[in-house]
Amino acid sequence: MRHHFRTVTLSVAVAAVALVSCGSDAKKAETTTPASVASEGTEGTEGTEGTEGTEGTDAVDLPATTNAPATPAEVAGGKATITVTVGTDDFETSGGTRVVSLPKGTDVTIELTDANSAQEYHLHGYDIEVSAEKGATGTLQFTADQAGQFDLESHDTEATLLVLLVV
Repeated sequence: MRHHFRTVTLSVAVAAVALVSCGSDAKKAETTTPASVASEGTEGTEGTEGTEGTEGTDAVDLPATTNAPATPAEVAGGKATITVTVGTDDFETSGGTRVVSLPKGTDVTIELTDANSAQEYHLHGYDIEVSAEKGATGTLQFTADQAGQFDLESHDTEATLLVLLVV
């Protein structure tokens, strides 16, 4: 009986983490907003694409699944800049290998450009987003103050563009 209770408790905890989704509560800002659910412990979690709900409901997003080793970001003076060109070197285009790691506490700038269309980009866990016109660069700036896996996606295509590992 005791084992069953632990299993049910763990299942509820996993379900709660899985319910974290893109939502209208995400802030359009250039600074970090604390995540409502800790992302630690998501490593090794299998992800699937979110499912569309009914009108007024948010899609459920699980972390991207990748077996690719993370490439360490170039960090100098506690700062890192990561550039992503949509359709050229993003996670989807690279076959799920655009995974970048950096140490917790790093001041991060992520520059995203799509030459083919306007985009709205969202970094899960930090709940920050930015819009960019076709060919223009959208910039996200924040301090990586949470450890875990964070997926950066396009709200327009729902494609994962970058997997960021903060260690």
